Amino acid sequence: MPHVDISRLRNVVLAGHTGSGKTTIAEHLLHKAGVINRMGRVDDGTASLDFEPEEQKRKLSLSLAVNTFDRDGSHVTLIDTPGYADFVGEVIAAFRAADASMLVVGADVGVQIETIKLWRRLEALGMPRFLFVNKMEKERADFAKSLADIWSKGTGKALADFTGV
Repeated sequence: MPHVDISRLRNVVLAGHTGSGKTTIAEHLLHKAGVINRMGRVDDGTASLDFEPEEQKRKLSLSLAVNTFDRDGSHVTLIDTPGYADFVGEVIAAFRAADASMLVVGADVGVQIETIKLWRRLEALGMPRFLFVNKMEKERADFAKSLADIWSKGTGKALADFTGV
């Protein structure tokens, strides 16, 4: 690996409730960056970050997975985490190594309890974080309802800070 200026390292955690699409987002980012030549699918067991046979069989992440790419002079490390509460230790470990976190919310189901718990943990750590509303292609997806849900469950402060409301 070539020398990387430590000031240009960025570690970003993808976190959220199970099934929100964290691994799929990571696949898109890695494909766009040219790290992988084709995007895998969690449902097909071909996602590059779900490489353990048990993850492929269950079609979900059981442990954190890491991959890197370079973007605009920075070396970005994506840390994809499992969403089930049983594996929250993996998420906490990822937070310790991260500079920021992207919490993923499915537009088809809204903000779920694990996302709220993770948001509060990140708030206590003082870690920069943002919400990403995903799964807009789903039949029951509703962006406006998702935003209202974000506000009603106490994670709307992020939107207020972002929009200046």
